[in-house]
Amino acid sequence: MKILLLTPVHPLLPKKNPLPQFQTQNYWLIALKKLKLKTKVFRYTDKIFYPATKLDRKFPLFSLEFSQRAKIAVNLAEKFKPDYIFYSAGESGITSLTIKKLSQIAPVILFHGTEPNKYANLEDKKSAPFFNLIVTNDPQHTKNWLDLGARKSICLPFSAVDPKVFKPDKNKKKSIDINFVGSLFPQRQNTLKKLINQAINLKIWGWLPPKTKLLQSLKAHYQGEAWGNQVVNIYQRSKIALNLVPDHMTDGGNLRTFEIPATNCLQLIDKINPSYYLPNKEIVVFNSPQDAKKKVDFYLKFNQKRYLISKKGYQKTIKNHTFAKRFKKLFNYV
Repeated sequence: MKILLLTPVHPLLPKKNPLPQFQTQNYWLIALKKLKLKTKVFRYTDKIFYPATKLDRKFPLFSLEFSQRAKIAVNLAEKFKPDYIFYSAGESGITSLTIKKLSQIAPVILFHGTEPNKYANLEDKKSAPFFNLIVTNDPQHTKNWLDLGARKSICLPFSAVDPKVFKPDKNKKKSIDINFVGSLFPQRQNTLKKLINQAINLKIWGWLPPKTKLLQSLKAHYQGEAWGNQVVNIYQRSKIALNLVPDHMTDGGNLRTFEIPATNCLQLIDKINPSYYLPNKEIVVFNSPQDAKKKVDFYLKFNQKRYLISKKGYQKTIKNHTFAKRFKKLFNYV
């Protein structure tokens, strides 16, 4: 089987390092190779004539840069003759007209991780009827894509882990009681503030979106940004990791849902689909700041109980939630 992957720009794999750079599409490539599938990549954000401008993104059908990218993608598909075309959304770069042309060459599967009405770009939404399948991380997103005219949409989810990257490290001391690692949007900051007001001694790592300031009450807990291997290291050294699922998701299923237990760290999460992990058996769910405080205190006090839940969460992750398992399940579906 042959796969053509259309993806935003991502770091290439270093020849001397068997581990991928920390972008999801690189994990996909490793998983597809593990399944012995021949894969070609077209990075649709690469510069052809010049870097895409705001005007290009606003009027992609009239953009010389975008039209040339489209020609390259279609020519590559015609020459390679893939069995499936995987389109990883996230950046402007592929127009609905291009998706329509590609769908006449091979089935096109869109992978989209956020709520489409609010976060998908206009061309992706216009392309909805041309995708043979749209794969989401949340059941509500699936319904929204169907409302936009999609033929078929499923919640897989396609978030998962590469177990060679997110893994336990017994040699590292559990020196962090509880952490949060993630983008510090204003609503998340307000939730973190409420947790800290409950005397939860959080260490916080995160990226601040443009024009977003860090709340004064979080400054003593803020450790800066964390990316790539630093995130793995933080989870490996932590007893408990907090996951605040994005507001646009109803069931959990963001990357952190699977990355945290993959490091054998206890996950404390605010919402979860029990088909992913069993609450209070494989992860711990909280429903208020007061409930979070009670559970943090309990699992910091009783190490063995914390260890047993984190161990079961790790075992479930390796069994069900790797990228190779995700793609195998997807191919069984299609």
